[in-house]
Amino acid sequence: MTTLRAVRQRIASVEKIREITAAMKTVSAVKVRNAQAALMAMRPYAAHLAEIISHLATCGEPAYHPLLADRGDENAVLVVITSDRGLCGPFNFNVIRRALAYQEEHLERFGQYAEIICVGKKGLDFFRRKGFKIIESYVGLFRGVTYEDARAIGRTAAEAFLARDVDRVDFLYHHFFSAGSQLVNVRSVLPIRLDEMLLPEEVVGPRGEIAPQACEYLEYIFEPDSETVLSELLPLYVNVQVWRILQEHISSEHGARMMAMEAATRNCEEMLENLRLDYNKARQAAITKELIDITSAAEAV
Repeated sequence: MTTLRAVRQRIASVEKIREITAAMKTVSAVKVRNAQAALMAMRPYAAHLAEIISHLATCGEPAYHPLLADRGDENAVLVVITSDRGLCGPFNFNVIRRALAYQEEHLERFGQYAEIICVGKKGLDFFRRKGFKIIESYVGLFRGVTYEDARAIGRTAAEAFLARDVDRVDFLYHHFFSAGSQLVNVRSVLPIRLDEMLLPEEVVGPRGEIAPQACEYLEYIFEPDSETVLSELLPLYVNVQVWRILQEHISSEHGARMMAMEAATRNCEEMLENLRLDYNKARQAAITKELIDITSAAEAV
């Protein structure tokens, strides 16, 4: 009976875990829908801003701005975006693994590691433990991330770049395709390269069609002059790109957590099926043993 009692206790424990994972899946499903709606509303704005800046910087005489200065790749900063919490499958592991590969490539090319800005507690704990140089960290943003948080990160990156301490700033994050599909992506934000301002999915639509470019159909009139307008738009562009990257991460994190909780719920159901089968087998064996004992006692009498 001790065996039966232990199996019953384990069945009860697994049932409680299944209830928790199912509830977390439902919560993540709601969050990923909200985050996806915000991301889809953000993408067109970022794409059209990139089109305007690209057209402004290339029409007539090429305009100059310090954020456009290409000084090489040796002194780099890698902004690694991970989550503050776990229970999202290999989500954080994939980002950290890609960051380590980035660091090894940078060490092989330039003989030094890139400096790191950590956004998220999981990445901060890992890179601090490994001894990498962390120049700034942001923890707890994803409880209620705002555009001001994106401006703070963008300002940190831009100030390091403008001070000529950094030659380039790359962001490492998950690009969101769907709740079940996220891809680790490295995007160079600084210096701003006009020929790389549009992401591939902004040039080619989700069904393979060529997305229309606004500058092909409209002629912009800028006042007072292109350089003055550019000096206002380029810092805005950096902040918008950071804000968009954070939105990509939030959608990807909720999607990864939803899929992880769905897999955990499914594993609990399979485990419950096996445990109930073991319990029935043990119960039948116990009943059979009792019948044999009763029959043997009756024959002895």
